[in-house]
Amino acid sequence: MFDLKDGDLKIAKVLWNIAIPLFLAAPVAFFAGIEFPFGFFNLFMSVATYYALKLCTDAEKSLMTPFYLFFLASGVLDAFAQGNTIAYGTEYDIYSPGSHIMFMLFLLSSYWGFKSIIPNWARIAVLIAGISQIVASYASLIDDPALHDIADTGAFLMLFFLFAVRSAVVDAAKSS
Repeated sequence: MFDLKDGDLKIAKVLWNIAIPLFLAAPVAFFAGIEFPFGFFNLFMSVATYYALKLCTDAEKSLMTPFYLFFLASGVLDAFAQGNTIAYGTEYDIYSPGSHIMFMLFLLSSYWGFKSIIPNWARIAVLIAGISQIVASYASLIDDPALHDIADTGAFLMLFFLFAVRSAVVDAAKSS
């Protein structure tokens, strides 16, 4: 599933050059009151991550496969929920505990799953981001939006992880 083929690195490089600006645009659009397709953003990140996982060792791929599939399924469900929101004019539930739990699982597993391609500072950042999603999930379950919003700010540490993965993809594309 994650075997590296000819042309994969070119695709990965383009996707990762788009992923980071999208990651930065999502909260800006949200706080500006602009309807942003978060569910579709998750699907885009799933595709970009698929190509990044091709750089990992076989053991890392084995570890990441179930968590990647959870992340992908969560992205599909979020995209469906957002589609319904747009179609029926309802409000998108940003406090959904399910999507936070799936995202948290993926982030925590990424600490070990990308060990061979990213530096330790990026691994620690993704670990802290995963822990913040545990708190955000708990806050969603107890219906505390304020705590959820505070915990969600930890997800910005994921930016360090994204930069490290993008760097690994670009370096691999240059050397191929």
